[in-house]
Amino acid sequence: MPALLALTADIARTVPECRRVADSQPMAVSQASAVAAPAARLWLTEVVGSRLVGPSGDLGKVDDVIVRLADGGYPPVTGLVARIAGRKLFVPRDRIGEMTPGRVVLTGETLSHTPFERRQGEVLLREDVLDRRAISVDSGRLVNANDIELAVVRGAWRVVGIDASSRSMLRRWLPRGMRPRPHETRAFVDWANVEPFVGHVPTSRLLMPLRRIRRLHPAQIADIVEQVSHDEGEEIISAVHADPELEADVFEELNTEHQVEFLKQRSDEEAAAVLAGMAADDAADLIVELDQDRRAHILSLLPASHQVKVRALLSYNPDSAGGLMSPDFVAVTESSTVAEALDAVRSSTASAQQTADIFVTGDGGRLLGAVPLVALVRAASTGRVSQLIQRGSTAVRADDDFPDVATLMADFNLIVAPVVDDDERIIGVISVDDLLEAMLPESWRRRAEADAD
Repeated sequence: MPALLALTADIARTVPECRRVADSQPMAVSQASAVAAPAARLWLTEVVGSRLVGPSGDLGKVDDVIVRLADGGYPPVTGLVARIAGRKLFVPRDRIGEMTPGRVVLTGETLSHTPFERRQGEVLLREDVLDRRAISVDSGRLVNANDIELAVVRGAWRVVGIDASSRSMLRRWLPRGMRPRPHETRAFVDWANVEPFVGHVPTSRLLMPLRRIRRLHPAQIADIVEQVSHDEGEEIISAVHADPELEADVFEELNTEHQVEFLKQRSDEEAAAVLAGMAADDAADLIVELDQDRRAHILSLLPASHQVKVRALLSYNPDSAGGLMSPDFVAVTESSTVAEALDAVRSSTASAQQTADIFVTGDGGRLLGAVPLVALVRAASTGRVSQLIQRGSTAVRADDDFPDVATLMADFNLIVAPVVDDDERIIGVISVDDLLEAMLPESWRRRAEADAD
């Protein structure tokens, strides 16, 4: 990390500040995106197709630029692919002299005539990255690498960002001599905020690193997975697999079609591991979508406590309050103190929404009402929770439909609603976010889809 910070600082010194105007939508721009002296930065499209000049004159043209993404940070250029006399040859970086738009000058007298072959971990910027989609981890959106910026840092060329504007595409249609240099109007995304897809790169054996993906919310990751191809989605899912908790959170946010799609290729044991990390209600919803011949076995592989919860939820109609509820909540008896109730919250695995209210029970576990968590925090620790009950009969039945639940939650401004059985005992809760997800039209559930419309 210190080395990466030092490299970023070097880029900031090498490339002075310059304003870049986004072509369509605002994008974050770091110091690395600013314009350097003309000799210190180039766009990839100014390099590809350039004349390759040796001591004796023109040798051929530049076909591609080679980098190593596995090095992390701002990838260094390790060489060029040159097309000379109809053959693709490798030009090592120590033979690259001056690079200017349309012209690359080589140093030295000789150049190996061995045909170019990819080495392990090499990425070709034109072939593998240019005109392909990448993830902007700063905005949580997909961007298109319409051009790629290179800059000299510590005496070596490195990739410092991509241009995601549509204007660069128009510019590339013009003959090279007529192309303007539009650096002032580019939608620049710093490479520190870019995660390219690399699964398609031959022989690379690169894996999308988790460190950048972690900066996104699980819902943003799910949005992206649903927009890209299956292979690209699988690449993202494979990256988050290294963090089981994040993987489970992403699966909870995916729509049913994509959940089934990615679990179909996994073994029953792997599928059970994902389901085990999901909330019981989400796991129950997903397991019924799997092939019938897999359900029983996968269910049997879940941890015992999780399995009991999932089996209980599967007994309810999925379109009822019972099918929507979560079995995770915090309930204390009416004789409990505020301190004891807060201890119960601390030891609970329920989500923030599910613990917005603490439920109070009486004789036989009958629900008496709820105490907002904020009221507990503000109360004296020795006080009784029974003195803080603010709501009585705000529960729904397991067979109530969604509109009934929505009406009650709206009338009482509930973040979470308790579900009770015939004996008035609390058996689960419905949080407002789960209710919204269940009732919103399918086309509204993904921000990206709504933006596209």
